[in-house]
Amino acid sequence: MKYLIFSDTHLTPQFDSRKFTVLKEAIEQADRVIINGDFWEGYNKQFDAFADSYWSKTLFPLLKKKKAIYLFGNHDAKEFVNLRVSLFSDEQKKNHVLKSGKNIFYITHGDEIYPLPDFPAWVVSVLNFLEDSMFKLFGNRFIKLAYSRMNKAIKKKIRGKYKDNEFLVMGHTHCEEIDLPNNFINDGCIKHGFAQYIFIEDGVVTAVEKKY
Repeated sequence: MKYLIFSDTHLTPQFDSRKFTVLKEAIEQADRVIINGDFWEGYNKQFDAFADSYWSKTLFPLLKKKKAIYLFGNHDAKEFVNLRVSLFSDEQKKNHVLKSGKNIFYITHGDEIYPLPDFPAWVVSVLNFLEDSMFKLFGNRFIKLAYSRMNKAIKKKIRGKYKDNEFLVMGHTHCEEIDLPNNFINDGCIKHGFAQYIFIEDGVVTAVEKKY
C-alpha cells in the first residue's frame, strides 16, 4: 500500500486553487493519506468557517476517498475542532504507528517533541507574513537556513530511542528531511508556493519537493 503523508498546509477558509491542485495530484497517487498536523490554521480562524468553505466541496471528498487519518497539530489542536472532522477524515488522533515493509514509522506532528511558544493570533499572522516575504525573496533556501536547526535539535533529542528499522515521522518545523541513519523523517510543509511531502510504500520513503 502506498501512503501519502503531508503536513503544515495551514489552510484557511479562503480557497487556494494552486494549493488544491498540488494536493489533488499527490492524493490521487496514494492508496491512503495521513494528514500530519496543522492541516488548517486554528490560531486565528474558526473550524466551522473552514468546514463550510469551498475546501469541503473540492479537497474533503478526495481525502475521504482515501480514508484519511488526521493527526492533530499545534495549530489545529483537538480542542479547536468538532465532529465535522469526519467530513475529511476517517480517523482522528495525535499519533499513528505505520508498519510498512520491514520498517515501523512513528508518525506525529512533532509539537510535543519540540514545543513552540503559544503565540497570540496577531503574532501568528505577522510571522506568517514575514515567512511568506522571505520565501518570495529567497525561495526554499530560506526554510533550510531558518528551520533546519530545529531538525538538528530533534535528532539529538531522539538519539538512541529507535531501533534500526524504526523511524520518527513528523512535520511541525516546515523543513523536509530524510535522515534514515538518525531514524528521522520530516515531511515538510505546503505553503508559500512550495510543496513538500512524502510517500511510503513497502517500507521505502520517497520525498517530493516542487513549486506550485
